[in-house]
Amino acid sequence: MGFYVTPPGDIPDESGHYAYVRDIARGEFFPLMSQARIPDNLWFDTGQPRGYLRDNYITQHPPLYYLVAAVPLKVTQWFTTERWYQIRATRTVSAVSLGLLFLALFWTLNDAGIGRSRALLLASTIGFIPMVSHLASGITNDIFLFLLCALATRHLVRFVKAQTLRDAYLCALWLTLAGGTKMTAWVLIAGFVGILVYELRGSLKSWFLHAVGITVTALLLPIWWMVRNLVHFGNPLKVNLVNTPPKALDYTLLEYVQNQPYFDWMLVHFYGLIGFSGYCQTPELLNLCTGVRSTRISSQPYEFMVVVLAVVTVMFLAHTLWRYRNLALPAAGSSAPGSMREWTQRGLQSGALRTLLLGALLAIGMSIFALAEVVLHHEPGWVAEVARTTMVAAGLVGLLGLGVVLLDPDADERLMYYAMALFLGFGMMILLQGLKAYQLLAELRGVQGRYFYPFLPFMMVALGLLLQRFRVPTVVVLWVVLIMAWGELHAYVTQVIPFFEVIRI
Repeated sequence: MGFYVTPPGDIPDESGHYAYVRDIARGEFFPLMSQARIPDNLWFDTGQPRGYLRDNYITQHPPLYYLVAAVPLKVTQWFTTERWYQIRATRTVSAVSLGLLFLALFWTLNDAGIGRSRALLLASTIGFIPMVSHLASGITNDIFLFLLCALATRHLVRFVKAQTLRDAYLCALWLTLAGGTKMTAWVLIAGFVGILVYELRGSLKSWFLHAVGITVTALLLPIWWMVRNLVHFGNPLKVNLVNTPPKALDYTLLEYVQNQPYFDWMLVHFYGLIGFSGYCQTPELLNLCTGVRSTRISSQPYEFMVVVLAVVTVMFLAHTLWRYRNLALPAAGSSAPGSMREWTQRGLQSGALRTLLLGALLAIGMSIFALAEVVLHHEPGWVAEVARTTMVAAGLVGLLGLGVVLLDPDADERLMYYAMALFLGFGMMILLQGLKAYQLLAELRGVQGRYFYPFLPFMMVALGLLLQRFRVPTVVVLWVVLIMAWGELHAYVTQVIPFFEVIRI
């Protein structure tokens, strides 16, 4: 796909990503936002003196992916000046990252206690989401980041299950590399470090030393990047912002979720948002290149995925309620608590306290769910209705999962609900960021399902453990995977490739 299907420039922001890589390959470490540029002869030689279109806003990202991608580009430049080969060589980093991601997910699921056949099937589903395979065919940091977060997730799972300090530090190492790739991972770092510290066992002195060591390791590259931003821009969290005055500053969160198809867009764009029109750079095609041209995968394959997600969410809710019933009973205390988690469970031994906590979470969660079903924007059609309800219900699982995290001594159960709680927390942050973007531009921006990729490996572990709890036959999982594979092929043949043919030079 990267060589022959996806036109150069048609991955989201690929022009900015490629310009960043080319700057590093040329020895410009590390290009500064507001100084770095995207040239107008990036994808092919225009025959004109080199000019520039605009600031390279992509240089707001930390540089690790771009350092890696600069290697195949530089090697290719030694052998040829043909840009066709240089572009495709740079794209191989994402393609190889997807292959390694599949292996990392398989290892992670296997380490979580999921059988090899089922782990193989669940890991392979990631390749049958059109948006994932699309991104893996281009120059972008998303799939590389996905891989790093999957590796961090593997060691988090191993640590929670076996309490091996080596895994805690390896998790922190992969986390800092993820933080040096994209700031989206910083939220995952906070969540994972919180889990590691909460689960960490040992004497007070040992606990404190390792808690500090794990935290510092995980934050090395993010801290370096923040210091760099502080030195150059006076703002440790400097990102590219629109310079025009806000167009809808008084627009509230309630108005946003009532009037905008936020949840529909998020799930559709998670499954398939293809194209960026970066390759339309000739006078003959100029009329096709005003703004972004993209296609959304919203046919039968998407509908099948929505139904599968809805079924899984109902299973998760049912399992949560069953677990709540067991957790409401008084618990036997540990004679010598060795972690924050065990101290918390010891403090909540009383059946009355446990019932009060779980009852409060249930009441709050169900009230929010019912209110959301009334208040949130309703897109026409059953698919949009099911998609919206599924996403809200998944958030409800995350909220109720806090009770399991606090009370459950079973490591597998905690892993399942840590994943869902992080999904809820990050989802709320992305919702608020979407509101800020709307206030600036008065249109939906930043509603991209790919932002959830760092959290997806952990959620796949939760899915695998859930399927084991319900003893879902492996053959059922096989059929779901086969239909997803058909769906991706169907999407490319009927929608993606025809779209690319329209915008290709």
